[in-house]
Amino acid sequence: MLDTLLDVLSQGWGLMLLKGAAMTIVISALGMVLGTLIGIAGASIKINGPLFLKGLVSVYTTLVRSIPELLIIYLLFFGTIQWASDLSHWLNWQDGINKWFPFIVGVLAIGLISGSYSVEVFRGALQAIPNGQIEAARAVGMSKIKILCRITIPQMFWYALPGANNVWQTALKDTALISLVGLVELMRAAVLGAASTREPLALYVLAGALYFVIGVASQGVFTLAERYYGRGMALE
Repeated sequence: MLDTLLDVLSQGWGLMLLKGAAMTIVISALGMVLGTLIGIAGASIKINGPLFLKGLVSVYTTLVRSIPELLIIYLLFFGTIQWASDLSHWLNWQDGINKWFPFIVGVLAIGLISGSYSVEVFRGALQAIPNGQIEAARAVGMSKIKILCRITIPQMFWYALPGANNVWQTALKDTALISLVGLVELMRAAVLGAASTREPLALYVLAGALYFVIGVASQGVFTLAERYYGRGMALE
């Protein structure tokens, strides 16, 4: 097995897998940013928004979490590919659209999926902030902006970190599904390598090892973030 792994690496597939791993991280990170924005907006609406918007957010979260992630990717890809094709002809930029379209679909898909879970993560985080702190800030004359920047946002992110960690780990694994629409991320690189070298076990073991390293490193980053942003805070 070791000889097979070394042979696969000597053929250049190790670098290909690393490039795929980098694409996996980029897709996950951008999708997570989009999902976080959706989550914060949706959580704010569910707590303080009008009834109509609360209903829309509930429909979104229920719908996305009820549909398999692969189906969401397919719906986004095949539902927009004709528009993308028409746009590429209009802009005379066929090569650019063909190159970037799977990437954009991947980011949107991960963003929508992670956002549906982030809504509840941030809703719980916002509701965990003690009301007494907000009332005390108002009593001493703090403006809404200062309350938001000094009390609400820092604590919201701290309370949300454990749940956001789970969403991030899920997003990392969901990127493997994006390979089915042509994006060369880690899983796609492993599939291409397996087909070329006819050593699927070696390629998938290497891909699994890279997923493991990314996951463990991510866990460490979230743990450090919890310790850093949790300084001076105490759960009640």
